[in-house]
Amino acid sequence: MTRTNWESLPGTNKAMAAARTRIENGDTGDRVRLDLDLTDQDRADLGRRLGMDWELSGKPVTLGRLRAAFAQTGAVLEQVLTTRGGPLQNLPAQRAQQRAARTASVEAAYQILADAGIAEPVVTLARQRRWLGKPDVDDIAGRARDTAALWAALPAGGRRLSELADHLYDDPHALDRDRDLGRITARILAASDAPQADGDTGRANAAANALAAAEWRQTWAAHEVLCDEVSATVLVLGLRLTGQASAAALAATAAHHGEPVWLTARSLRGRWTPADPATTIRVCENPAIVEAAADELGAACPPLVCVYGRPSTAAWTLLHGLADAGVRLLISTDRDIAGLGFAKAMLKIPGALAWLPDAAGLYEETRLHDLLSDLRATK
Repeated sequence: MTRTNWESLPGTNKAMAAARTRIENGDTGDRVRLDLDLTDQDRADLGRRLGMDWELSGKPVTLGRLRAAFAQTGAVLEQVLTTRGGPLQNLPAQRAQQRAARTASVEAAYQILADAGIAEPVVTLARQRRWLGKPDVDDIAGRARDTAALWAALPAGGRRLSELADHLYDDPHALDRDRDLGRITARILAASDAPQADGDTGRANAAANALAAAEWRQTWAAHEVLCDEVSATVLVLGLRLTGQASAAALAATAAHHGEPVWLTARSLRGRWTPADPATTIRVCENPAIVEAAADELGAACPPLVCVYGRPSTAAWTLLHGLADAGVRLLISTDRDIAGLGFAKAMLKIPGALAWLPDAAGLYEETRLHDLLSDLRATK
């Protein structure tokens, strides 16, 4: 049988295809085994060159045996593979080049953030967490340029998020919370705003929390971007404010009638101040406390603020504004994991203290009698 005929047999074709795969992947030694699923006929085909002893032995085909088979006819395996299937590729070298190109593209993308003025620790965190995405899948350079454009536009001077997005990207939804760019930029802003003393852990936690609704609004608000202000609310009872902000008129009217009222972040825009900066204002977590206080004390209830779970942008605006005016804040929350987290954050407000910390009860509702007694004694 001629060499050409032997090369065209199914068993030989399988061996040559497997040989190309191994050689192109850098496995070139004579002892390299070929991964083959051979039928009896395939082994018979190969046995015509590899010998009957090999055919009957059940041993695998190696590159060395295949090279020897071609050498019998004066041919070189690699030359035959090149003639039949084109030049042999150096896949390890190609993969190394691709990795180098990906690394260079990643370096360039995150350098765009650094050149925009974003702090080095934040850029490093963004790269470690791959906030810009994957270079093989996502346009990380484009995302970096879009992020840099936003950074240059901040603080936004009270522009709405959708307006800012439309101005920068011709898409009012580009910075929405469910869009990649919105999530990237919110993480970077939150990490940049985290206290330096909290280090990398603080920056990472701030970035992770930035995508929750309340923190999302607060993150953008810190850079003078308005974000869905009517959805951010805080409940008050007996709170009297003065000033031009609409919250002042709303709170004063509700206090006069002894009715709880929800104030929005929008209503707290503008100038306002507590009517009596020397007063003490109690802060609770659950609306049930406010309802009970309204039912029992009505218009005689001392000022009471309810954050309703995790404090919203409106709640933070109100609490910080009150504290800045000199008001003394007393803080109460549930004492489960979530409530303790809310309390810890609010107790960082200058001058804030715990409200009845010695009263027993995991939840505020179980401490309702004590809380109402304190309000009653203060009216």
